[in-house]
Amino acid sequence: MKRQSGFTLIELVVVIVILGILAATAAPKFMNLQSDARISALNGMKASVKSASAMIYSKAILAGREKLESSDVCSAAGVTATCPDGASVDIVYGYPAGTAEGIVATLPDEMVECEAASSTECDKTADWGYEEAEAGTVYIFSTSAPVTTDCKITYKQSAGDGKNPTITVESDGC
Repeated sequence: MKRQSGFTLIELVVVIVILGILAATAAPKFMNLQSDARISALNGMKASVKSASAMIYSKAILAGREKLESSDVCSAAGVTATCPDGASVDIVYGYPAGTAEGIVATLPDEMVECEAASSTECDKTADWGYEEAEAGTVYIFSTSAPVTTDCKITYKQSAGDGKNPTITVESDGC
């Protein structure tokens, strides 16, 4: 009698079915990594925004401008007399204003202004984009994120003396 070597057709089909089931259950886990990475990047940028806001508030206190409804403060280190061009930050009650000249000017990453967070026309050369929304509000978002309004940071400037700005992350659409 001949000895068989190799797999039978049924064994091959069973192995392929098992591999298909494993791939179907494992694929969503790996596909979700991009979303998790975007959410982590947003949370990292939120921490940068919060830190920059606190630093500018400290400078406003030192300059005696933390109670003014509208002013500016120099963000450059070691400046005593005149502030270099581009180093001035608009402030509202000591915290950065919700504008390009306010909170956006304090952030270290190069950012590009977009018409809307959901715009497909946004320049993708910069990692981060921003949109000035209603008065005192700026949306900050990753330019590599899906075109949606639910994957961004919302910065709302201080609403009054002694009130912190509101910084929130919307990550449902990431």
